Parts: sequence; structure tokens; C-alpha cells
Amino acid sequence: MNFLNQIKPKNLVKLSIFLSIIIFFCVNIIINNILGYSRIDFTENKLYSLSDGTKSLLENLKEPIHLRLFISSNLVKDVPQFSTYANRVETILKTYSNLSSGKITIETIDPKPFSDAEDRAVGMGINPFNATEMSDSLYFGLAATNSTNGQKNIPLFSPERETFLEYDLTSLISELSQTKKPVVSIIDNLGLSSDARIGKPEQQILKQMKEMFQVEMINESTNELNENTKVLMIIHPKFLSDETLYMIDQWVLDGGATLIFLDPYAETELSRQQGMPPMNPRSDLKKLLDTWGVKFDNKKAVLDSEFGFRIARKINGRDIQVTNYPWLNIRGDGLNRNDSSLSNLSTIVMTTAGSIEDTNKDPILEPIIRSSNKSGLGDAQKAGNPEGDPRDLLSNIKSENENYVLAGWIKGDLNSSFIDNENKRDKQIIKSKKTSNVLLITDADMLMDRNWLTQRGAFANNGDFVLNVVEKMIGGNALSDLRGKSTSWRPFEKIIALEKVAEEKFLIEEQMLAKKLEGMEDKIRNLTQNNDKNSDVLSPETIKAIDGFKAEMMATRSQLRNVKFDLRRDVELLKKWIISLNVAILPIMFAAASLIISLRRKRKNSY
Repeated sequence: MNFLNQIKPKNLVKLSIFLSIIIFFCVNIIINNILGYSRIDFTENKLYSLSDGTKSLLENLKEPIHLRLFISSNLVKDVPQFSTYANRVETILKTYSNLSSGKITIETIDPKPFSDAEDRAVGMGINPFNATEMSDSLYFGLAATNSTNGQKNIPLFSPERETFLEYDLTSLISELSQTKKPVVSIIDNLGLSSDARIGKPEQQILKQMKEMFQVEMINESTNELNENTKVLMIIHPKFLSDETLYMIDQWVLDGGATLIFLDPYAETELSRQQGMPPMNPRSDLKKLLDTWGVKFDNKKAVLDSEFGFRIARKINGRDIQVTNYPWLNIRGDGLNRNDSSLSNLSTIVMTTAGSIEDTNKDPILEPIIRSSNKSGLGDAQKAGNPEGDPRDLLSNIKSENENYVLAGWIKGDLNSSFIDNENKRDKQIIKSKKTSNVLLITDADMLMDRNWLTQRGAFANNGDFVLNVVEKMIGGNALSDLRGKSTSWRPFEKIIALEKVAEEKFLIEEQMLAKKLEGMEDKIRNLTQNNDKNSDVLSPETIKAIDGFKAEMMATRSQLRNVKFDLRRDVELLKKWIISLNVAILPIMFAAASLIISLRRKRKNSY
């Protein structure tokens, strides 16, 4: 203490700052070496914290998985906006490895141009990209393999997909941890399979599912599922026996992933008797839905003047263009992009869809697809009539419109619909064992090719949506509860606002000065063209006038440069202050604390 008393206050401040910087770096080194990858997540939206589902998956992982992170050494230098995101990816991958008890191993590879590592990256499906037209290819992707021949990858960690980073990684791990194709069992009352009687081909959604999963088409009277079933898909259910309904009931209460397509008027349903229309185009799952607390009116279809399709229809003998209100081209706010199955999709097409709503006090429905606020409900049979005039339905869309739920997750603890038979059935589940994993969709026709495909390709994302949902369900609870998190890229909003103001102001000034320059150039051109006697030699008066305009042009150009410089100066100054403050704030805090403690001790010793 005597040593501190002998130091002058001015030098004491300098010493405090120096020591605080040393302490700052020492603390970081100690933490990195001793604590390893343990961390406390102070980020606003818990960007670096994993969900309980992901932790459970990793802790119970049986299959060893090797991750190869291909990341170019020049990535952060050439694309600075990737800096925080790249750090987040590396940190989370190491966390996955730590939680897996050694089942997940990580290899970081720098694919330099024209190297074997670059060939390896391309061979494993990693997509290159360029920061500029003249720069070398950069890589930032992940290739993963299991102990057999399973391989999955993320070709590029795109910033647009950052909100779903944990979902994408957990989905990849979940798929690789299964050495066999997962089983998807389907009860189909609509007709996705091929039908030789009428020359109908197998629908594309079913064909794609068979490529990715082991699909089992089961009879509607079936009361037992394949024991390896991961997802139960129920399409346009009706006339289901109590035994089949009981099977579905118990599957759902046991946490089984269930994808249900209801329909108030299935326009594309195939009749069981050739040449005859379907007996009843309405879905019916009322016994289960009532118990779950969900209402589905199978006599009402959603009509929407904003999402409605423009079609050509023969009305009163004339072909006219009309809006078909029951045919919905859902986009924008109609799709909940916070749900991973919809995050990258642009449009879903539904035709004569119904709506669902909660009936219990405690809501269990999480909507992901809605109608616009310019919608209403109308008679489903009239809405599905291919010869009717859609304009007759417009009166059902009233001014007090609301958004109707077209698809939603059922998240909650459910009860059995067969309580009365409790004593008659062995091992019956009365109440949910696990949080339900059920998605209700109010249109079955969306699965048919006509609703999203033409010979030229897809015009809607119906197929992508269904496959996304099934993949998410196969991941079980690890994926079902995951939602998009916010991004790690947090721009300085104040600076961006100032830049926008500066750009707008600069644009106005620039346009004024450019117009002035253009006017002077016109005057010089006119003086040259109107030279006396039309000779090639300019008169002294013309030369003097031209020189005057040229001098004014030079001054205007200089003014133009000054305007741009002045407008950018405030923005750059603010940037420097913010960056300096962010870099220096911790050392300043340490220095201030050290100085206060030292001064207090000095004052105490002086008494």
C-alpha cells in the first residue's frame, strides 16, 4: 500500500488502465482453457442455447456421426457479415459434440482453391460461392456421415436460414441416427395411388415420399400399425370404424406424430364405383376432434377475396374471368414463416378448404396457415360446384371479416375419446403420455398434382410443405418444439437510419446539381452550334461564354463531391464512436473500478 501511496494520481490512472487490460486478457485465456466450451448464454434470444429436445436426442445418441465443417479461411475477411454467424456455427457444433458423449466428432477443413480439400468439398455436395466476381470460391457448409453409408449435408450455411440453424442441425443428426428408412403409414381415402381403371398416375407427393421413406398404405379398417411407424398420415378420413379411431386415439396419446388432411368438400376424390360420384365428399373425424377441443365444420368452406384465384369459367354460356373465392393461393402473411416447415416457401394452394378453431378455454391450436382478413365462410357444396358462379359467394365475405385457421399444430395434453370403454381394453392410455405431435390441415385436395403441378413444373410449394412436415415429425420431440430463433447479425439500426437519410438527401442534391450540369452542357452545345457565320472558328464572345460555363461546371462538380463527403461524415463519425465504445467499454469499466478502489484505500490510509 505504501507503494500505491507514493504514486502520483495521474500515473495511478495509467497504471490502472494498463493493469485492467492485462486482467481482461488473462481472464479470457483462463476461461478458454479451464472452462472449455461451458458457457452462459446472455444473448437476447438465447441464440447459443439448445432446446431440451435437442439435448435429449444428443444424450441418447447410439449411432456415431462424423461432421465435416468446410469453412474457407478467407470467409470472414471477404464476407464480414458472416463473422458472427460463422462463430455461432462453430460454437454450436462443438456443443453438439460435447453433449453427445463422443458420438459426434468434428473435422474442420479449409478448402483452399485448387486443393484436394476443395475437390472433397465439391464431391460431398458443398456449394461454392464468390464474394465478388473476381474472388476465389468460398465454402461454408457441412457434410455429415454415419457408420454405414448414410450421408446428409448442409450445402451452404445461408444467413437467410440462420433462424433455423438448430432445427437444420438437429434434423440432420436425427436422420443420420436412423440406419433404416423411417416408416410412414398412410390411410388414404382420397386417391393418391395410381388407378389403372381411369389411367390416373400415382400422385407426385406420394412418389417423392416413397423415395425418401418406407411408405405403407394401410386399409381404413386397419386397427394396428407397423411397429416401426414414425408418422401416421390420415387423408380425408370418413366412415372410420371405432376400432380404427381407437388405434388413432391411442397413437396420438402416446405422442405419435400424426398428419391429418381434412376436407369439407374433396373435389378430387375418386369414387369407389366406376362412373359414379363419391357418396360423401366431406371428411369426418368428429369423435376425436371433439375430445381434443377442436372444431371443424365439414359443411363450410373458406372464401377469400384476397387469396382467391382468377380463373376462366363458363357462366350462362359465356367464358368469363372471375375470382374463384374458394380456391386459395395463400402467400405472405397467410404463411407463418416462424414454423420451420414453411420458412423458405412462398405459396400454398388449397381448394375448397375448411377451417378449424379451439373450443376449450385453454387453446391448444398453433396456427401456421391462415386466410387473409378479407375472408368468410360459405356452403362447401356450392363452393365446390365446378359449374357455379363464384360471384354468388361474395355475399358471404362480410365487412367484419377475420382470419380463418387453415392449418395448425395441436399442442397440449389430450384425453382419450374412449373413456367409456376403459375397462374393456388392456393397457389403454387415458391421457397424453407426451405432448401431442399432431398437424391438422383443412384441405386434402392440396395433395393432388392439379393443385401445385403442371407439365412445366411446380407453381406452388404444396409438395415441399408436406415433405418438410413429415421430416420434422420423424425427428420426434427433438424437432416438433423447435421454432426459428432470431439471427446473430444485429446491424446498428441508428447508423442504417442515418445512412438512409443521407442517401435520400444526397440523391436530391445530386439530381439538382446533375440537372444544373446538364443545363450548362446544353448551353455550351447551343453556343457552338449557333456560332456566327456557321464557321469552324468560334467568336471571342462565344469562347468567353463557354469558358464561363466550363468554370461553373467545375465548381458544380466540386460542390457535388463536397455534398457527398459532408453527408457521409456524420455517419462515419458515429460508426467510429460506436465501434470504439464497444471495444473499449470493458477495459474502461475495469480501469474505473480499479481507480475507485485505489483512491478509497489511499483516502482511508491518510486518516
